[in-house]
Amino acid sequence: MATASVLERPVTGSPALPALERLHSLDVFRGLTMVWMVSNGFGLHFFKDHPVWGWLERQFTHADWHGFYAWDMIQPFFMFIVGVAMPFSFARRDVANEPWRTQFRHVLKRAALLIAFGILARSIGAGKPNLDLINVLAQIAFTYTVAFLLLRKPWTVQLGASFALLAAHTLFYLFATAPGVTGPWDKNANIGWWLDGAVLGKHWGGGYATVNCVSSAANTVWGMMAGFVLMSARTPGEKIKLLAGVGVAAVAAGMALDPLIPNIKKIWTASFAVSSVGYTLLVLALFYWLIDIRGWRRGTAILAMVGANSIFIYLFHEILHRWMRQTGLTFTGWAVNLWGPFGSMLNEWLVIGFQIYVCYWLYQRRIFFKLS
Repeated sequence: MATASVLERPVTGSPALPALERLHSLDVFRGLTMVWMVSNGFGLHFFKDHPVWGWLERQFTHADWHGFYAWDMIQPFFMFIVGVAMPFSFARRDVANEPWRTQFRHVLKRAALLIAFGILARSIGAGKPNLDLINVLAQIAFTYTVAFLLLRKPWTVQLGASFALLAAHTLFYLFATAPGVTGPWDKNANIGWWLDGAVLGKHWGGGYATVNCVSSAANTVWGMMAGFVLMSARTPGEKIKLLAGVGVAAVAAGMALDPLIPNIKKIWTASFAVSSVGYTLLVLALFYWLIDIRGWRRGTAILAMVGANSIFIYLFHEILHRWMRQTGLTFTGWAVNLWGPFGSMLNEWLVIGFQIYVCYWLYQRRIFFKLS
């Protein structure tokens, strides 16, 4: 199979990358995000009420509603990385003189496959057909398409469009009303919640809303803009200062917005979009500085291997994670009986290790899954 995934990696020696042949930091960032995504909180949920570890466990869970924990950054990371990779991957197509129309067909096909695979994975997990449009792949299908339509626009248009998406989403929540809607930010009683019931005839657990894709598209567009910064002729120092500076400003802006538009990840409010992209930019700047500039490679190879098959490991985990945990207990049940939560954590780490090993096995044989 060809070596790419929806989160494509830049190709070494591309004429479109005069000053940067490969972003190893993006490979590692992608891989870390995927490991985090499939980790099931690294087993820390078994220590929810532990007097010492309870505070750490909360960082590996989703906030119930207002506010967010570290775990809530996984999807923003994922969506942002999709955007970062786009200038690199489409530059190759431009160098090959591929027409825009052909590229757009490619984007639409990829978006359709993302939706199909996301629904397939959730249906298998539910044991019945499940029209799930809130899963990460289905949401990315929309945000990726929006970002492509802005790919060749000036950065001012890209930024303006991202703010327009957030404004439209916010105004919809503030002013649209319907039966059962009690307030713009009320859990399971807001306009996004109503829309899912009216259109899909169902609601998602936890208060998630399908219309999240409108505001989360801003994160992918901002990732695309960051990709252009990294691909530019700026010096490494200039790139880091720009990414980190905007990151700090975005975190501050998100905090300032919170009293007016609360930070709620489950409906992806504008304040959450801005806050999350701020933290994402800071992490990207740190990785770029450590890995691509300082040349730190120790321990990063395995993460890059996981990131190379991002779609595969997402689907592998979504479809098989329950089976893997149950199978693991066949061999670790004694540890659970003997050590309690520490034994349960051991089982989770074995499952994580197995998933990483599968990615390593595929990488060693140059097997990569892509949506083409």
